[in-house]
Amino acid sequence: MVELKRTHLTYALVDGMLARIGKATDRPWILFAPYVGQQMGRHLDEHGMNYVDAAGNCRLRLGDDHVVIIEGQRPAREAAGGRGMGAAGFQVLFAVLAKPDLLMAPVRTLADAAGVGKTAAAETIARLKKEGLVAAGRRRRHLVQPKAILDRWLAGYATAVRPRLFVGRYRTEDPDPAALENRIEKALGETPAWAWGGGGAAMRLTKHYRGEESVLHVETAPPNLAKRLRALPADDGPLIILRVPGKIGFEGVIPRTVHPLLVYTELLTVGHERAREAAQEIRERYLELPA
Repeated sequence: MVELKRTHLTYALVDGMLARIGKATDRPWILFAPYVGQQMGRHLDEHGMNYVDAAGNCRLRLGDDHVVIIEGQRPAREAAGGRGMGAAGFQVLFAVLAKPDLLMAPVRTLADAAGVGKTAAAETIARLKKEGLVAAGRRRRHLVQPKAILDRWLAGYATAVRPRLFVGRYRTEDPDPAALENRIEKALGETPAWAWGGGGAAMRLTKHYRGEESVLHVETAPPNLAKRLRALPADDGPLIILRVPGKIGFEGVIPRTVHPLLVYTELLTVGHERAREAAQEIRERYLELPA
């Protein structure tokens, strides 16, 4: 049996597939996708699901004797003028999802909010119109298919935007996340602009979920940032430093947190079940997103 989905690969889609597969364990399943990121790949692996993507990543377990696992392959960049949307385009999607009124703002204002150039902002809006995702009336533009734009943003964040925003992972001598956050807040002061995302923001927003990782979003990452924070690079370090996808990323609902859409997105990217539960709570309490 073949099932085709014309949408982006999200945790909600995968979890729905896993639920159906659980009711049909006599049938072997393989997921084919343009790209499966490492976090998503591990999520699939934890649930015993085979997958192959066009970038060369796969997890295939056929019986007890044949096992192939390849991860870390990146999708090929689209050539200039190609159909793929780049990081700048995805950041425009984030901006209009976070603040739909930006669709009516001058291109310069939209570009500034999204942290991209005016050309990228204008081309992205033109593309959304052409694809029927944004409609322009006499007095107002509006999102026609916000669900499709949200799915595209979530997929683009993991594959294009987050790698571009990524500064590094670090380890510190702090005994726990609370101690780390308290010390970092004192060390940073007001410069550069910063706010918590991920689990740290989720705890502030929901009071339910924290996790072991601390996601720090900064406006800029000066060369001495790690030294100021007394942090050492570590591939498995609990401190993750990311930039923001434009100024709108800092528009949190409570002090020192990023925009709840960015918190929601980062939690889904992490992929842990409790992180996804926290993401859903943030969505219900703070975001007006399509079901």
